[in-house]
Amino acid sequence: MKIPNQPDDPHQPRPAIIVSRDMRNQMAPDIMVVPVFGEPSGYNDSFVTIEAGEGGLTKESTAKCDQVTTISKKLLGKGPLADRISPSLMRQIHHAIRRAMGETRVP
Repeated sequence: MKIPNQPDDPHQPRPAIIVSRDMRNQMAPDIMVVPVFGEPSGYNDSFVTIEAGEGGLTKESTAKCDQVTTISKKLLGKGPLADRISPSLMRQIHHAIRRAMGETRVP
């Protein structure tokens, strides 16, 4: 995907996790995503580590859940990279998004 407002990012396009519901994705012209970065990131309770192989990623990566954004489906590249990520990883990502939004009662 191409991340809006970052056209000069040398890492474009980059992988992303689609976090919006399937029903919304079918009906809306856009989707909600969390960008994935390949470099290790320091501790942040809104970052989730994704192991190599999960979702088709070739190396350990970081989902930066404090950067959730909505993008046009037109910005999606060829994909998906692989099958859906595991339900437990998706739960971790949803919890990290809630923490990034300031919710304090998140596992």
